[in-house]
Amino acid sequence: MTLPILLIVIGIVLALHQARLASIRPVACLDWPSMELAPFIVCPETLGPLEPRDGGYWSPLAERLYPVREDLVFMGYPQRDAAMIAETMEEEHDWQGTAEVAARNLEYVRANAARAVDFINMIRPLVDVDGRPPRALELGCGNGWVSWLLAEAGFETWMCDFESNSLATGLNLKHPNIGDGRRFVVDARYPPIADGSMDLVLFKEFVHHVSDHEPLFREANRVLRKGGLMAMMEPLRSVRQRIYEIRHPDPHKGHHMTSARDYLRSIRRAGFEIARQAYVYEERSGQRPLAVRMRRRAISAIDPSRTTGDWFTRLHFHLIGGAQLVVMARKAREVQPPERPAMTPISPDSLDLEDQDLRPYGEFPAVLGEAATRLE
Repeated sequence: MTLPILLIVIGIVLALHQARLASIRPVACLDWPSMELAPFIVCPETLGPLEPRDGGYWSPLAERLYPVREDLVFMGYPQRDAAMIAETMEEEHDWQGTAEVAARNLEYVRANAARAVDFINMIRPLVDVDGRPPRALELGCGNGWVSWLLAEAGFETWMCDFESNSLATGLNLKHPNIGDGRRFVVDARYPPIADGSMDLVLFKEFVHHVSDHEPLFREANRVLRKGGLMAMMEPLRSVRQRIYEIRHPDPHKGHHMTSARDYLRSIRRAGFEIARQAYVYEERSGQRPLAVRMRRRAISAIDPSRTTGDWFTRLHFHLIGGAQLVVMARKAREVQPPERPAMTPISPDSLDLEDQDLRPYGEFPAVLGEAATRLE
């Protein structure tokens, strides 16, 4: 065999070998270094700096690699909470992290996107930043559909959720304001964000998944700049709901809804001043005529600026329920943040969705795009 032919054969063999390696490598792994993290992204355990390494980011202080898979950075959760996290992670995976529940989740987004847009329209005038787009962090984001609406409203957006498959169902929600390295698989109570880096921290129906609310609000205080805004939309317990739950216990694990008074007390103790408070009523069907009339009376007292309404609205809300509490709170002072616990890493192998599993989520961008036309 002549030398040129030998070189050609060797080249073909090497090419076939490389192709074989590529075929057995997990499809979801990124070729390093295709992702860059913002400078204020830090180790969630130590709040120390991260260094790019092959396959992820290295924390010198924690002596741990945080791997990257797809557009997700895998981090961790407190070791002390391992049993609770495993239980709630499994429930979240089954509830919103599979192909089988895509149709139900799409209907939820279709029904709730307009309310999320109203929420963001209330937030935007309260976030004033000179010379750059405002930075937003959504904690407990699910698949990140609200984060996409924030991005469409002009916010540079980052997001955290501890269930990788739920987060991955939103990977098709692309946006210029949500670049690579913005999705973190991490306990949202301990975001990997340096002190004073954010202009907005947003909770949409996440706070009631946390048993102790005040440390969560203190963590929001930590990552916000002075004068930054925390925005929360949460369902509350009413007297009617409490009676119902005595007879019909909540089947979902880890729900800790409470009263508006308790939430507001915790928010103020966490260093915030309330800038705005509102009740937002949900659409309901199948109610008796008297209940419908009472609800309409309560809604009619809420003016266009979304104040809390008159005495009847407040009484109706606490006794009958059917509304959500919206709070905008501005960081007024620094407070002691929660202690950083030792953390257990979340493995990239927890991500078991494949391309065919994500296809049923393909309609989400169109639904959100339609809702976003109402952004102010």
